[in-house]
Amino acid sequence: MTHAALLELDIRAKQYGDRTILDNLRLTLAPGQITALLGPSGCGKSTLLRIAAGLDRDFAGAVKLDGVPQQGPSPLAGVIFQEPRLLPWLRVAENITFPERASGAALSRARALLDEVGLHADDGARWPKHLSGGMAQRVAIARGLFAQPRLLLLDEPFSAVDAMTRMRLQQLLLTIVEAHRMAALMVTHDIDEALYLADRIVLLEPTNGAARRPASHVFEVGAAHPRRRDDIAGHPLRTVLLERLEASVAA
Repeated sequence: MTHAALLELDIRAKQYGDRTILDNLRLTLAPGQITALLGPSGCGKSTLLRIAAGLDRDFAGAVKLDGVPQQGPSPLAGVIFQEPRLLPWLRVAENITFPERASGAALSRARALLDEVGLHADDGARWPKHLSGGMAQRVAIARGLFAQPRLLLLDEPFSAVDAMTRMRLQQLLLTIVEAHRMAALMVTHDIDEALYLADRIVLLEPTNGAARRPASHVFEVGAAHPRRRDDIAGHPLRTVLLERLEASVAA
């Protein structure tokens, strides 16, 4: 059974000055799918995410969300960054509902989201400085869900936490995507994370001076969820991705 595309990216070219960062990249995401963006630093992963979020319009191509061409940020897309970026002068619930006031229906939804991401309703009254790194990132995820988006855009969202917290947050992402039938586009530098979470992996390879234009390769992971973490090391794609990444870095 095929699913209608929620996100359609058609990037013919994205340049910084004379340097081409993205070239002839086409990608679609359907509800319930997670796609990971993998590649060395400087290959255009975060740039691609900003384009998908409507934060960067300086490119040749088009972005469609639910079939509608996008000209800027959309409430259909929620963005979660590497750092939680909570506003220190607002309590947790106020951070989740911002820019709305944390009262009435908005406060009720914030409390429900705190419960969904594994925190307590009482945590809504806390100040960000009193949260652990993992708790702060859960609040950031709740904030990203507040507007009820259909697409999550995540820029290395778990790289700043310890290994155990990272595993818990990865599982939380899988649960949220399945429960809400969302699509997720996620930047990561971690091959194992990509293989554990993603249905599809897009490997971006950077330009090599004037000799080569940047390239993208799409790999279908193929394994159904839930996946066992101890199976990832033996996944046939792991060796392929490692070799391609090593070649990109050495080029």
